Amino acid sequence: MKKARRIGCSVALVLGFAAMARASAGFIALEGSDATALHHDSSYTPNLFSYLHGASALPVLVYNPAGVIDLSGIDGGVAVVNTTTFPTGLSAYSAIYIESPGGCCTADNTVLNGFGAAVLAFIAAGGNLAIENYVGGSYDGVVPGGAGSDGTNTAGLGASGGGPGCTDNETVTALGFSKGFSQPPVDGCWEHQGYKNSYWNPLGYISLIAADPAYFGASSDTAPLLGGSGLLALGGSLGSTSVPEPTSILLLGSSVAVLGITLRKKLKKA
Repeated sequence: MKKARRIGCSVALVLGFAAMARASAGFIALEGSDATALHHDSSYTPNLFSYLHGASALPVLVYNPAGVIDLSGIDGGVAVVNTTTFPTGLSAYSAIYIESPGGCCTADNTVLNGFGAAVLAFIAAGGNLAIENYVGGSYDGVVPGGAGSDGTNTAGLGASGGGPGCTDNETVTALGFSKGFSQPPVDGCWEHQGYKNSYWNPLGYISLIAADPAYFGASSDTAPLLGGSGLLALGGSLGSTSVPEPTSILLLGSSVAVLGITLRKKLKKA
């Protein structure tokens, strides 16, 4: 009876790790740009929403408390649902896009405060999140590392880290191209914020679109494609949430090995 119970526990352990490997968390994208809300850029905006919903057939939720920016016609292949009220049933969406309260140029995402628990649960379940005009702050605990992002790590409009308030020097990185982004055209004012990679990269954020190096003066952040970023992403598998993360695969493999050794010993004793 004890032997059967131990074997049952081992099997349950493996099944638990297998479920962990299947359920990869979603990602968070910090967008230092008004290209979506202000310009409705014809190439970048569909790229962004396609990246957000990934392979999911569920619509992207656009939470726009000001109610002045309509993105329903730019869906990246999946319908966009605009709302001025934060919904309760987030499982009905593939991703959430948080707009600044004014829709343009306000660089204020504190509208997320009060919904942190629901958004974190949504991300943990595989949903993706993008925050427009991100200028720092954890916003109810949603952005890992955001609380420590003061003016030395986030720059541009609405931030205290200096740099231009507007630039068109965005450049899609090789990783960005691999995720479906194409080089945006000159809009007159594409980016508003930049993020210091020497701070954000060690936290796990990866740059998909690099910003104007003028946002930061440190030599470590002014090399080509490293001068901050117009779009950083963290977590999940960066758009492929069905792919198990390496740590989950390792845990699953270790559990299978332990189960195999346990069963072999039981058979020898029998």
